[in-house]
Amino acid sequence: MPRTTRPRKGAARGGKRAPQAARPPPPEPEPVTPDGPRYLYGIVRATAALELGRIGVGTVPTQVYALHESGLAALVSEAPGRVVDPTRAHLLGHQRVTEHLLREHTVLPAAFGTVLASEAQVRDLLRTAHDALAGVLEALEGKVELGLKVLWHREHLVQRLLLEDAQLARRDDEPEAEHEQRLASAVEDRAGRDMRALLEGLRPRAVALREHPPVGERMLLNAAFLVERTGLESFEEKVRSLAARSDTYAFRFTGPWAPYSFVDVRLGPRDEDAVGT
Repeated sequence: MPRTTRPRKGAARGGKRAPQAARPPPPEPEPVTPDGPRYLYGIVRATAALELGRIGVGTVPTQVYALHESGLAALVSEAPGRVVDPTRAHLLGHQRVTEHLLREHTVLPAAFGTVLASEAQVRDLLRTAHDALAGVLEALEGKVELGLKVLWHREHLVQRLLLEDAQLARRDDEPEAEHEQRLASAVEDRAGRDMRALLEGLRPRAVALREHPPVGERMLLNAAFLVERTGLESFEEKVRSLAARSDTYAFRFTGPWAPYSFVDVRLGPRDEDAVGT
């Protein structure tokens, strides 16, 4: 029996190939004009061209590019307006850019929502604050930020302390209110000592530490660490080791991030005095 074959998918019967629709050319990026407000993501040390593509803030992600002055590069895009609201699209755009930069550069990040009037004002910032910006970038060279949040269930710690220390039990002649106050004091003292011990265990592996106010009732610690890239693995191992020792606390470890907690960029009339660590 003669063997039969099916025509290839996409080919016409009779040996003729079906005509293929022409593919539309990729869309050309919209031209960026030098006038109008510019959204600033951060500053790096670079002389080569940097084009990050359409990943910036905006409901439709904007084109992100670099403005260069004397070895510094400011990453900018057209701003959606003079004021940029912290919507999900805008926050994700800002984060995408800084994460992209962080792969290959030390980043001096600008705060979310930093908008300058024009490209000319961005270049003026790079010129007038050049030494301060370069100094901060040198101090941050090879370093990133890691975040650590520690949460607790208060009642879990209460029960643990009652098991560990029989003297914390309510005495027969002790009013309930006094016992609750004594127990609360013991719980607060223990949680404080545990957090201080945690920070002391991590401090030697970090260049710097910043403590932020806890958010919500369950958060005990909200800390940021400036860490050498070469020490990331060691730092993470230490966090895992400390977390494994306790079932009383929950650890939330994030990063690496651009070092927002360790720089202060305030754009104003005297930009040369507007940058610090």
